[in-house]
Amino acid sequence: MALICLIDVRDALALGLSDAGFEVLTAPGAAAGFDIAARRQVDAIVTDMNMPGTDGAQLIAEARKQWPTLPIIAISGASVIDGRAITEIARDRGADAALSKPFRARQLAEVLERLIAERKAASA
Repeated sequence: MALICLIDVRDALALGLSDAGFEVLTAPGAAAGFDIAARRQVDAIVTDMNMPGTDGAQLIAEARKQWPTLPIIAISGASVIDGRAITEIARDRGADAALSKPFRARQLAEVLERLIAERKAASA
């Protein structure tokens, strides 16, 4: 069972990923999420882009430096931030994928499954 760290994400999404077979750890913000990812050796990080304090773009950049091959997925209710597409910002910072809300937990689960499988294949 893959271990996923959800940062600043609604409980409904955590429940949906649990139902899809993932073990889910939730964090209320970037600092707590980074700590969980470091202590628990997670298989992927899912972070909201809009958070108080350290935003998702900053978190993604820091996580990418720390874990170069860890799958990172950005999510956001906004499709544009500061005039740039959320997917563009997330990928520029190092995210492997970005989803704009609304989306279903199953869509996120499929992206996680694909990225985790690709990471395992690359390290084999």
